[in-house]
Amino acid sequence: MAAGFFAARILIIPMLVSALFGAAPAVAADVLPLTAAQKKNLGIASVAAATQTASPALTFSARVTLPPSSVRVIAAAGSGLVTQLHVQAGESVQRGAPLLTLSMPGLANAQNALTQARLKAQLAAGNAARDEKLFSEGLIAESRLRATQSEAQSARAGLAAAQSAFSLLGTGKVSGSAITLTAPIAGVVTESVAEPGQRVDAGMALVKVADLSKLALEIPMSPAQARQVAVGQSVTVADSSASGRVTALLPQLNAAQSVLVRASLADPQKLLRPGQSVQAAIAGTQSAGSLIVPAAALVWKAAVPYVFVETAQGFTPTPVQLVRQNASQAEITGLTAGSRVAVKGVAALKAQWAGD
Repeated sequence: MAAGFFAARILIIPMLVSALFGAAPAVAADVLPLTAAQKKNLGIASVAAATQTASPALTFSARVTLPPSSVRVIAAAGSGLVTQLHVQAGESVQRGAPLLTLSMPGLANAQNALTQARLKAQLAAGNAARDEKLFSEGLIAESRLRATQSEAQSARAGLAAAQSAFSLLGTGKVSGSAITLTAPIAGVVTESVAEPGQRVDAGMALVKVADLSKLALEIPMSPAQARQVAVGQSVTVADSSASGRVTALLPQLNAAQSVLVRASLADPQKLLRPGQSVQAAIAGTQSAGSLIVPAAALVWKAAVPYVFVETAQGFTPTPVQLVRQNASQAEITGLTAGSRVAVKGVAALKAQWAGD
């Protein structure tokens, strides 16, 4: 009995639609005849397909990230001991601000070697200049000039080696055997792993500084969705003034079988944070000859999109080509600009069409 009850309810909708349509005059087979009274009873409404300068924006879930160009890593250039921390994670710093101080035993020796090499190079350069003048006046032999020039060249090489050795120990403010590492850019300290009294080795990352005014988005999409996106398209973030452009579509799929789309992002209000989940809208340039209709106007038959175009006799199911679609709008081709398509009562029209 229950099965019969549900079967009866399933038959109500097409029967009601048939009753409302009534015995309309015969027209062409591809037109659903409809009088004004029937249209009103079924709650059918239509709008004109419009041309626009841009396609409907596609909205996706995205994650805010830091692009590599916005991050600087401050590392220990040699073995040493952390003697002082000047900042901690979350603090804003200006370029050149002190971050941490290291005690490095080899630093004083390297600085002394650099000073000696600089003095030797200056002395050798002065001797070479003097002998060049004496040789031009015919007061010394050429062999002596060659010897002093060779000494000057050797001293310059020694200075370059000493400068290189000193730079390998770190860049910052040096005082005796201590060096204070400084921020290479203005930004926010996103990570600080060092502690006072900690011994560190050469190459160990100690502090990360990031410029949070330059962010990025990672947007996972299905392969079908990714085909509607291209490098250069504009991106906006919901509930934010942040905006940017698509910079890359990764060629390979990730573990979730998604295409990862990357976009640059400028956040003038600084409301977004790395790792934050947001809704990103990607707008594209409208295709030539395409029109915008409400997404509710689309119906599908055998995987082909259709719209019901209003005519003097009723509504005509018309196949269209779907360019792109979001939750509220669809960009299509295959219609004449100004054509009116049904956006309400579409289910009733589809039921009548399926019953033909």
